[in-house]
Amino acid sequence: MIFQQNLYAQKEIIGNVEYYMSYSYGIPNMDSATEKTLEFLNSQKQKVEIKQGTTIREFETDSNGIFKCNVNPNEKIYLSINKKSKTTNADFTFDPSQISDTLKLKISDLRTATYRDSISSPEFYNKYSEKQARLDFENGNLRIIAGGGFLSKKTIKRRNKISKEYGIEYDYIYGCIIVATESRIIHRYNETMKKLIGIKNVW
Repeated sequence: MIFQQNLYAQKEIIGNVEYYMSYSYGIPNMDSATEKTLEFLNSQKQKVEIKQGTTIREFETDSNGIFKCNVNPNEKIYLSINKKSKTTNADFTFDPSQISDTLKLKISDLRTATYRDSISSPEFYNKYSEKQARLDFENGNLRIIAGGGFLSKKTIKRRNKISKEYGIEYDYIYGCIIVATESRIIHRYNETMKKLIGIKNVW
């Protein structure tokens, strides 16, 4: 009878694990690798751990990221996805009483994308990683990584104005041709620096 009472007290939840694109560059050769990575991530079975009180359950989703599980409706849910992974893991906390529909567990692909690019261009990544952007900011080295080549008088005037107003230096490090991996690394460096400085448009 005790077993039956515990069984009837359970609440079934349905979850859906989905990875989403952290950056959309708007350039086909830069976005294609990200789209392929997302397609791969979202076609894999994900490892799930649910903890309530002293009870821990581990299982997998199906290849669409869907899972079903019975939970205690009176205790908070501590949910971990791919707990042992350094790039695809994520943690969530829910109150069962607030779950009335499929539980959407959305995870950014940022760490996976960053790791992929760091492996493809390790030396370049070490120079212009998001971590390096934060270190540069802390050390007063405010810079934006920019492409060389022809610049109009209007562009030069605008950048000079921004440079004086925010103390930013434009670091021209390459010509007109650069691989997509390095372009993504630069984009993330610049986005990190822009947020730290507090400026939206540096171009």
